[in-house]
Amino acid sequence: MLRHLQNRKIVAVLISLFLIALGYGVILPVLPFYTERLALTEGISGDQISLHVGWLTGIYPLLQLFFAPLWGRMSDKVGRKPLILLGLLGFVIMQLLTSMATSLLVLYTARIIGGAFSSTIYPVGNAFISDLTSLETRAQGFALSGAAISLGVVLGPSIGGFLAQNQLHLHLEMGHFHLDNYSVPFLFLAFLGIIIIPIIAFLIKRRDHPERIELSGQKSLASPFSFDHNKISLFLFLSFLYQMILTLFESVFSLYAKNVWDYNAASIGLGFMICGLVMGILQPLVTAPKVQKYISGIFQIITGFALFGICLVLLIFSKNQYTTWFLITGLAAGGALIAPNIITMISLREKLAGKAMGIQSSVNSFGQVIGPVVGTWIFATNPQLPYLSIGAATLLLALLLLMGRKKLILLIGNTSTQVDGH
Repeated sequence: MLRHLQNRKIVAVLISLFLIALGYGVILPVLPFYTERLALTEGISGDQISLHVGWLTGIYPLLQLFFAPLWGRMSDKVGRKPLILLGLLGFVIMQLLTSMATSLLVLYTARIIGGAFSSTIYPVGNAFISDLTSLETRAQGFALSGAAISLGVVLGPSIGGFLAQNQLHLHLEMGHFHLDNYSVPFLFLAFLGIIIIPIIAFLIKRRDHPERIELSGQKSLASPFSFDHNKISLFLFLSFLYQMILTLFESVFSLYAKNVWDYNAASIGLGFMICGLVMGILQPLVTAPKVQKYISGIFQIITGFALFGICLVLLIFSKNQYTTWFLITGLAAGGALIAPNIITMISLREKLAGKAMGIQSSVNSFGQVIGPVVGTWIFATNPQLPYLSIGAATLLLALLLLMGRKKLILLIGNTSTQVDGH
């Protein structure tokens, strides 16, 4: 019975993560056109429109950077369920405001609300998974969360592009009220969120509060951004690097494929789809307990960074689309090896799961902000330089981790002993 309740709650978390990721994916193909329509009505020039698209894209992870640790720490005090529902409610409000936006100000307001409140889902959802899984199954639990996110990001752009082709007309007593085609994807997401919220509330019926950890003195007033640097700083740094490299690849790929390889939008979209699908499929497989008995988490992380580096460097030598898809598959496989194992290490090293996942989510958001900025800046200097330089640096990182693997294995061994003792 207990196992059934735990599985039901994990399903609820996965649905929540999928919905948030779906929202992120849906807006990617629609935001430039939606922003342009609103900006033109306000007399904004074309160059400024591009800047607004960048700001509207970047403000979401920027707010997650600041809010994720706060929500994660709060969930350690009040429980996971209330904050997951709050995040979903914020998501619905963001979608409704976006669908009805009549100015850029309203669109910015929607993105700010979404970034602030839906940022609860990633840290609190992963903290909940940490609560519900054992040491042996935790990596696979995080892999499932990664797969749910990858699936949402993969499906999002195609859903957004398809729904944006449909006009919506509502006939009301006050007259004819028209929402244009760019409103449809966001109304769909809002409707989906309204349906999902009561389902999540039902799946997590019982009080889900994690074991209370009484803190006294200064520790009770500690900032949600504070942590024991000796315990998780290395893994947080690796998490930041992974997210920065991944988003740098994603931001540069569209530019490189369009300007250097002369790919069309469909080919570029296929590249992103392959990346998301491979990561979504492989994460649960490589983190299965039987697999981890033979290939440890730390060795998977090292192998993942090595694959990242090799594939990034080789991408600049790709001569056809088949080679490109093969290298993207290898890069995505590297990501599947890295992401769930790093988050598992962080969860094991910090006693407060919500706090740990909040900091980790914040670090990831910082990587999402830095990656595109660094990538596009280097690309403007030399189109081949981003993948060549970052790929070589990633290979060097993998080599350094390989050389220090014995210390890392000892560190992880001490972690397991500490957790088991607790």
